[in-house]
Amino acid sequence: MPLMRCSLHGLVHAPLQLRLPFMCPKEDSTFKVVLAKSRTWISFSRINALSIYGGILDGQGTTLWACKNSGINTCSLGATTLEVSDSQNILINGLSSVNSQMYHIVVYDCQDVKIQGVKVLAASNSPNTDGIHVERSSNVTILNSNIRTGDDCISIGPGTSHLWMERLACGPGHGISIGSLGKWWEEAGVENVTLKTAHFNGTMNGVRIKSWGRPSNGFAKNILFQHIVFDNVNNPLIIDQNYCPHNQGCPGQV
Repeated sequence: MPLMRCSLHGLVHAPLQLRLPFMCPKEDSTFKVVLAKSRTWISFSRINALSIYGGILDGQGTTLWACKNSGINTCSLGATTLEVSDSQNILINGLSSVNSQMYHIVVYDCQDVKIQGVKVLAASNSPNTDGIHVERSSNVTILNSNIRTGDDCISIGPGTSHLWMERLACGPGHGISIGSLGKWWEEAGVENVTLKTAHFNGTMNGVRIKSWGRPSNGFAKNILFQHIVFDNVNNPLIIDQNYCPHNQGCPGQV
């Protein structure tokens, strides 16, 4: 069923149920305005104890991807499909996210999050469709998930600690990335990140750590990649300490 936008903020005292599947409305003028302001389709914030079981979220992003890939600068911004922020004790189990306009699942400023049995599907040429993005969060576990998308399967932003990822399949996509880090002088680091038993197939990269080549107190430490299989991967391991996307704002540029 079409769902324009859903946002829930505050403490959940009773079981919360979503009747899935949900489909993002196809882009009409009203919907473009809504997403341009919110940048998120479904969001949960300031919640203690939330469980999401099963179901499908269809972001219907194919039209937007085509617009962005054509180089037209009037495309709508698009939206992250599902975002959980400033929350704790979160379980996402068996959810499928397909054709997201932007990121599929975002975990931001959260503690004690478990994501398992998730399936992410988007075309290999879908821009900015990261499968799972984790930032400023701790004690996050991602298990038994299959991610096929056009950008990072999992991206890990500043302020992430104690992230455990195991039994994952990634590809197509850009692999699993830590960063970018060090863009700003004052920046939280990334530490205690583990990836075990993963299969990368047909990805641009495997595992990657990317940081800007400029002064910063950001860092990456205690990172473990173990029992990983690469098939048809262009760059299995990258540590890029001079990251500068699109050659804009690079160190030394005026």
